[in-house]
Amino acid sequence: FCISHYSRELHNLCFTLIRSRIPPSITDVSRVLADRLLDELDTSNMILDRNEAALASEYESGRAMRLLMKLGFVNERPEFGPNRRWAQSGDCYLLSLFRDYVFHQADGAGQPVMDLGHVVTALNKLDAADEEKIVLSSRDGKTLMVVTYADVARCLDSAYHELCAGSVPPSSIRY
Repeated sequence: FCISHYSRELHNLCFTLIRSRIPPSITDVSRVLADRLLDELDTSNMILDRNEAALASEYESGRAMRLLMKLGFVNERPEFGPNRRWAQSGDCYLLSLFRDYVFHQADGAGQPVMDLGHVVTALNKLDAADEEKIVLSSRDGKTLMVVTYADVARCLDSAYHELCAGSVPPSSIRY
């Protein structure tokens, strides 16, 4: 069985360990297995690196998804129409402008620009609350705001927490 499933070196080592009256020292065993052990260690490290990269990718996707969901929840809440905090002129207006900055880019001719790199970069900077300044513009171009990603992150967190504090638990909603 051992010969058909394992290497000759391992077979010889097992045979020596079983038959020998004086067992070999650990140094002797290490010498026999050294090449194979380093191969196994190298393979294990490669698998670990691959798994770590996959986990990092999932973690980044989860963070971006969380930001997208928060933006989706707080942008343009019709039920808060008269509330100045949630109105188009209130603090949450900045979040609407940021949404347009991230997802509604257009070129000089007014054609949509679908730049996934811009979206990912903007969401990563929002997640990190970067101090980089950006210019947010209203759709008609009459309103311009210079803010940092940190400002947008504070507004998003504040609006989201305020919304959560006044929300109804999902189990109490009847469809």
